[in-house]
Amino acid sequence: MAEYEALIAQGSLKEDAFQRTIIQTLQDLHHRLMTYTPQPIGEKQPEKDSGFFSKFSSIFNKKEEERLAREAEEARKAAIPKGLYLYGSVGTGKTMLMDLFYNSLSREDKKRIHFHNFMLQLHARLHQLKTTSHQHEDPVPFLADQLALESRVLCLDEFQVTDIADAMLLRRLLEELVVNRGVVLVTTSNRHPSELYKNGIQRESFLPGIAVLEDHCVVKCLDGGIDYRREKKTFFASAKPADKSKHGSGHASKQASPVTLVDEKRFFWPLGKETQLEVDDYFKTIRNGFKVEEKRVAFLGRELILPHTAGDIAMCSFDELCAKSLSAPDYLHLASTIKTLILTDIPKLKPTTLHRNETRRLITLIDALYECQVKLVCSADGPISEIFGGGSGAHSADEDPSTMGELTPAQRQMMDDLGLNDVSQVKKSPIFSGEEEKFAVQRAESRLIEMQGPGWGL
Repeated sequence: MAEYEALIAQGSLKEDAFQRTIIQTLQDLHHRLMTYTPQPIGEKQPEKDSGFFSKFSSIFNKKEEERLAREAEEARKAAIPKGLYLYGSVGTGKTMLMDLFYNSLSREDKKRIHFHNFMLQLHARLHQLKTTSHQHEDPVPFLADQLALESRVLCLDEFQVTDIADAMLLRRLLEELVVNRGVVLVTTSNRHPSELYKNGIQRESFLPGIAVLEDHCVVKCLDGGIDYRREKKTFFASAKPADKSKHGSGHASKQASPVTLVDEKRFFWPLGKETQLEVDDYFKTIRNGFKVEEKRVAFLGRELILPHTAGDIAMCSFDELCAKSLSAPDYLHLASTIKTLILTDIPKLKPTTLHRNETRRLITLIDALYECQVKLVCSADGPISEIFGGGSGAHSADEDPSTMGELTPAQRQMMDDLGLNDVSQVKKSPIFSGEEEKFAVQRAESRLIEMQGPGWGL
């Protein structure tokens, strides 16, 4: 793409042979999409003549009609351009390349959204369909119609499946969207399609969804062994489009942050009196005279209390945001109402034992802040490389890894929440095994490093 060449020429990107192969694939897809005209949603087939000749003909030509129908359907499917499923290690430029493609595509029927946001919207819409207009009907085809009417090119960032509810919905929705309605999918992921929902509960039911991805997308790996975020590059954000989907109607517009000249240090450690003073001074400087006050953020019938806010800046402790029962919708709503978050007192976490739930919440919070381009300032018990790698916290007796494979109280609670009974099956699931956390932690660390750059969130 010309945009990619221009970014290399101006020094915003460095030459990368692995990225260049993906760019060529995207360029080919771009050309096909410029002439792609999908069948209109809800288009009815012409009514057949009910006259005598038609009835007579149908008796003798039924097989011929069936053959022609099959050929027409095969031609329709063949005309759908194959999308792209781009996977690889964190920080290699997958999102940046997808966003370059999205920005350069001159079609109105396109949409770019983070996969987590996409699934939240799907479940909300599904619930609405089930409880209103389609209470006694299968809601998935109607949901697919809605989505296809909005976009025929769908770009999803960070495709991952860790939840049984997501897996069961995607199993059908992918076929309805991609195969039956001709939606072209471009997505990034840390996993090959065959590795999605690996060891997940009832995974065999999700296999048709994997088949759709492999049959209707060109599967490419981008893994040149370089994490550009860890090299503290900040050019990824320059190609990132605004994702309007995460700013629902009714959200208050963000206030303009006071412009100040401050030290761009954004990650303070270790925890202690000196670090606390540094963070307090930072907050005092960037609030630039704004009054510090408590703010209550209402969302979906719940209320999130932010104890220290100044304009569109919020300062909260790790326990206030990650030790409570908050989830992705809460964090996404929070991120849409602020421009800067100062997150204090992050401990060294043990993701697979004592701090499993807190770790997940911190990762989800980082993802929400990253997606909304919120400036993040942290104080922690150690450097970024040690936050997710264990710490000095003591284990409770039944959460110690020496319990020979016994489920922790947090895992038992999660089993109850999911209505699961088979412990042997559950232990194999990535939800409990820590396999999914490995990918999520790598992504979170990489994003934290990128978010320390002076250009982030400005």
